[in-house]
Amino acid sequence: MRLWGWIFLALLTLCGCSSVSDTKKENAEDDEFTLHEPDPLEMFNRYVYGFNRILDAAIIKPVAIAYDLGTPENVKYCTRSFIKNIYGPINLVNYTLQGRIEKSTTTALRFILNTTFGLFGLLDFAEFIGIKEEPTSFNETLATWGVEAGPYIMLPVLGPTTFRGAFGYAFDWFANPIRYFAAHSKSHHNNHHQFQNWLWVVTAMDIINIRTGLLNSLDDIYETSEDSYVTIRSMIFQRQQKLENRLK
Repeated sequence: MRLWGWIFLALLTLCGCSSVSDTKKENAEDDEFTLHEPDPLEMFNRYVYGFNRILDAAIIKPVAIAYDLGTPENVKYCTRSFIKNIYGPINLVNYTLQGRIEKSTTTALRFILNTTFGLFGLLDFAEFIGIKEEPTSFNETLATWGVEAGPYIMLPVLGPTTFRGAFGYAFDWFANPIRYFAAHSKSHHNNHHQFQNWLWVVTAMDIINIRTGLLNSLDDIYETSEDSYVTIRSMIFQRQQKLENRLK
């Protein structure tokens, strides 16, 4: 993953936190599983986790609150739709690598419809006519190939994942055809830099959207969990386990 893309996954520490009630239920059902979560880098991971929380409290969360309170709902919808469409090619690449041709075809159709009739993705036209988004990732691709999740790791700024997930994030970043086009596009107007700037904007908006959706649930986890680090670690492994069970 290129260094400029560090911020892309700044909220991965939040992605598993869909709701506090779900977290408590999953933890109650899986107390024994927690004991078997491989975390050989726990001392390092906890240090990085503390740094990420400081970063979130100082920058990301305040921006997300301002965005949530000051942005009309229709603008939020268009932003979410546009970002989903931008990342559509990544889903296409991964579905192809997974050998899921039907999913690849559907993903490609969604991207074409939303880019054209959806005004470059500002509207989710495909979902309006019944073609829903089914996101995937290279982490899922590796799981499909039989690669184990591996130990838990907390990355600076990027957040928590497993070794397999870390490779998945890196691949997804580099494999994005739009990022590749932006990095290598040339013209007499030097559009290369313009495309790069737009990717920065999309990345920032993606982070803000994710954090906005987790304003309440994440705060509750921090306040009610005896050890929020363990809670989030358990959620990451439970997500990986559910993914592997689904692929069996």
